[in-house]
Amino acid sequence: MRTLFFLIAILAMLVFSAPAWASLPYYNSDVGYTIWLPKTWSEAAPSSLDRFAGAGRPWPGQDTAPDWKAGYCPSSGGPCSLLVEIKPGRKMQPADISNFNRFLLQSLARSIRNQSRLPGVPRMAFKDATYFSEKKTLRIETLVERGGRSMLSLAYVVYTRKGMLSFLGFVDPDDAQARQTIDKAVLSLYLDDAIRY
Repeated sequence: MRTLFFLIAILAMLVFSAPAWASLPYYNSDVGYTIWLPKTWSEAAPSSLDRFAGAGRPWPGQDTAPDWKAGYCPSSGGPCSLLVEIKPGRKMQPADISNFNRFLLQSLARSIRNQSRLPGVPRMAFKDATYFSEKKTLRIETLVERGGRSMLSLAYVVYTRKGMLSFLGFVDPDDAQARQTIDKAVLSLYLDDAIRY
């Protein structure tokens, strides 16, 4: 019986640790987090982040271009698949987080309505919003159409002791694997003690 239990334990360990073998940790000491990414991804050079300043605005209604602090790209040389921005502030209580999430979603809805009236502006459609309370992370999914091409925008707001981190990823709407990859990466985020909620 002990042998059977031992074999089952080894098999379970192999099954549950398989995702870890398929990813690598990247530590960002400037911001204070570790993120696990596929082995086929790499960190973007800081000098290349300026190219993505106009890639998107993770915060609805944001007037200024984002100040990306980090980016992660497929090693094949494609565009950044995940960008990171810092929003300094204070630690929010659960009620504050709930109110701010509601504010973000209302702002997004208003922004989508206003943009739909402007010619030449990318069309956006709200798809989904989910709050992961154990991770203190809001995930917002929108469909962006520009020049006949559609992209799925995945924006994440991670609440910390010192404000928020926002992550922005773009994937093909039909690429479920890419969407799961970005979800896993952001939801695997490990924050340093100094900023952990």
